[in-house]
Amino acid sequence: MSVTKHQGLVECLRERVGESLLTVTRFTDEASEFLYGEEWFERFVAEVDTRSPEKMHEDAVYDLQQAEVSGQLYGSRVRSEVRITEDGIGIALYPGDGVGFHALLDDEASVDVPGLVDDALAEIGESA
Repeated sequence: MSVTKHQGLVECLRERVGESLLTVTRFTDEASEFLYGEEWFERFVAEVDTRSPEKMHEDAVYDLQQAEVSGQLYGSRVRSEVRITEDGIGIALYPGDGVGFHALLDDEASVDVPGLVDDALAEIGESA
């Protein structure tokens, strides 16, 4: 259900970055679900010795919790965090209410990150 509900987010990201979009996931404390790119992710995990999907989910939830605490402590909500590695660009989106999204772009992506974040958050709303 959520995949269909959030298809607009996937389409928004695809319009902005095209084929550079690798994965989009939605996560809460309880679970993560792929909105886009699950096949790519499964191939990646099979080829690379990396953390398990469960540990990746725990990492994402921890980052979301830290963003929420930071917003409370400093009075400015954390809307997104970006991680740039040699393999690509990871963009975490925090619309509120204990929900997070993560988009992974390939290492060739060229994107206006603040504009992308604004558009993506507008697409999913302030509480997704």
